[in-house]
Amino acid sequence: MLAKILAAVAMPAIVIVVVGAILRQTHHTTIPPMKLPVTSSTASAAATQNAPPAQQLSACKGNFRKPFSGIAVKHSPAAKLAAYSKAFPLKQLQIVEFYTAFGKPFSAGEAWQAVLNGQVPLIQLNPRNVSPAQIASGADDAEIMSYAAAVKTFGCQVILSFGHEMNGWWYSWGLPRTTPAEFIAAWRHIYDIFAKAGVTNVIWSWDPSHQYGQVATGKSATAASKWYPGDKYVNWIGLDGYLGYSGSGQAQDFKQIFGYQLQNVRNHSHGKPVYIAETGVMRRGSAVAKQIAEPFAGAKAHHLMGIVWFDAVAKHDYRLGLYNYVDAAYLKGLTSFLK
Repeated sequence: MLAKILAAVAMPAIVIVVVGAILRQTHHTTIPPMKLPVTSSTASAAATQNAPPAQQLSACKGNFRKPFSGIAVKHSPAAKLAAYSKAFPLKQLQIVEFYTAFGKPFSAGEAWQAVLNGQVPLIQLNPRNVSPAQIASGADDAEIMSYAAAVKTFGCQVILSFGHEMNGWWYSWGLPRTTPAEFIAAWRHIYDIFAKAGVTNVIWSWDPSHQYGQVATGKSATAASKWYPGDKYVNWIGLDGYLGYSGSGQAQDFKQIFGYQLQNVRNHSHGKPVYIAETGVMRRGSAVAKQIAEPFAGAKAHHLMGIVWFDAVAKHDYRLGLYNYVDAAYLKGLTSFLK
């Protein structure tokens, strides 16, 4: 019992030492103040530091192989990474994606969970309680400047996306509540504040949905390009899309889900790298294994930069580590994609 207590007390110091080593190697002369929340997820982060220092340093610098792989989680990356490592090689993951609301402080604790496990954090910053028009007006500049300062202090590379799937109808930052012009103005306003603050450790990822056209009455998505902030304001383009079944009951493939928007963004973004920022397969019917192979094979055929698997529950349950046949198909597809 005493040994366990001592280990628990010592662990925060170990985390700080590791972080200090990363910062020194990335030419930081001082360690910025870091206050990790005392939660079970933080404890998990300390307990699952599977990445060696070299991999942590590589993640901090934003250096990773291409094509890359990643997983998306709702929050607390360390807990999910620990579960993932039981079924798959953790070293194959280069990115871990999680979500936060606009106006909330920068999630430094969760970002460190990613880096200490050897992954670059991809943060989806979503304006759930504020309109893009308000953001563009400057009313929330204090919050944006605070967030930018925190990212700069964090020091390691961060991939940042704002208002993902904006071209759909299901979020307030899409039609009809937000126009493309309002969204673009908000994106550029945020980008300009970061630039003025001298934040250089951000990769800006613009992430539209694969959906387009009218799905049902009151449910219409548009071509992604209508919402594109412009080449100056975007580094990467990430497409979100999930495979299920068509209205006629046919299993969907890569072309059906990603074909239209992939061509659309490539026609308007002048060579920006494209990747799949969210994907998953509905576990239904006999075509599951074949459908899991689709995003990996399609991404490879179209020379996409990477794939991020949504390892969580949303409209459907896309989690890994629950069914052997799903895990086997995922690992087979991933291995082929990364070759």
